[in-house]
Amino acid sequence: MINKALDGEIEDLRFDKLPRHDSTWGLCTGIDGNIYIAACGEMTGGLSVFILRYIPETKKIEYLIEIGPELGEPPDNGHATQSKIHYCLIPGSDGLLYCATHASGPPLGDPIWRPWNSWDDTKRYFPGSYIFTYNPLTNKIENFGIGPKKEGSRALAFDEKRMKLYGITWPRNHFYVFYINSRTYIDLGRIGEINPQAIFLDKYGNAYTTDDYGYILKCNADNNEIKQLGVKCPHESYRQGWHNVLYDVVPAPDWSCFYGTDWGYESHLWRYNPYIGQEGIMEDLGRAFGPADFKTDMSLEAYQVRGLVFGMDGNLYFAMKLGWEEPQNRWIIRLNPKTLIREKVCPLVFGEHKSGHIASATQDFYGNLYFADAGQSPTGMYIYRPSIASMNKKVFSFKDIKQWG
Repeated sequence: MINKALDGEIEDLRFDKLPRHDSTWGLCTGIDGNIYIAACGEMTGGLSVFILRYIPETKKIEYLIEIGPELGEPPDNGHATQSKIHYCLIPGSDGLLYCATHASGPPLGDPIWRPWNSWDDTKRYFPGSYIFTYNPLTNKIENFGIGPKKEGSRALAFDEKRMKLYGITWPRNHFYVFYINSRTYIDLGRIGEINPQAIFLDKYGNAYTTDDYGYILKCNADNNEIKQLGVKCPHESYRQGWHNVLYDVVPAPDWSCFYGTDWGYESHLWRYNPYIGQEGIMEDLGRAFGPADFKTDMSLEAYQVRGLVFGMDGNLYFAMKLGWEEPQNRWIIRLNPKTLIREKVCPLVFGEHKSGHIASATQDFYGNLYFADAGQSPTGMYIYRPSIASMNKKVFSFKDIKQWG
């Protein structure tokens, strides 16, 4: 279904051949210009993640590969399944996708799965997060084996210069690195109780995430030393910042700084420049959208801001529930980084279908924007096609694509 939107149109694309898969977490743009998608099955037992491909030129979706069986973990083997590639679908300039699996899908026949309840269960436990590459040209994976045992990987970043992955595990919240050429996995320890859902990289390959209170943690690219900086994600004056862990981060179009939001209660946006001074400068851009006095802290999950992506117009796009309106729908919003003016683009409502949650976003090389949907079966994504987008001239290239989930 296609609806009108501000300065363009928006399409709802469901992955109908996967009727029980209920969320799309991983979403990225490959060096070939195609959109790669991780369709996940986290609420129904006995499902494993699929990798799909969307071709912008033909507007066709392709179902490429089911990952669980390729890893030697068929979804009917009694284990908690390899049900997701969370924010761990990363494109490389070599054409490969660098990936790690994640947990939450129950074993076949079980209604629900919790890691602690089955940690020592010899049948239902989750074996761990597999690290692997996927080659779209051959439709094959190269399996590097399990990195974090009994845990999933919730976020991933790829330092291609060093052929090095940075990851965060769930549920124990450990920070790790994986050196691809030597197949070396190093656990750098636990970073807190609340699980950040993003890692981002500066131009030198240093990695950044946050602790439980939103303080920036910097992992040195050369020696893997993790240091807490004095900079933290913004929060309201009556709070200390607990739960303000990273939720989504994108580079500015010129890669001079980063725009982000946190998995906290404030629904703020911020701009962070790590290149100023010893620790960088954090700028609070205020409430992502809506009345300043609207209390988004009444529900952590309902008002999350995610799906950050820059458009060809230089504006920052994101998705958010507008809880102060009736009906309370999720919208795509855009922000002008220079003026900080916000505008509504479109509600994510298509007849009886309403978006439950936006997980990820990316752009194709022509200026169209893609937003991954989560929480409904069959899962799918939304495609925003601005009227200024062209199918003849490429406005983005691989250098504009972030190297993290």
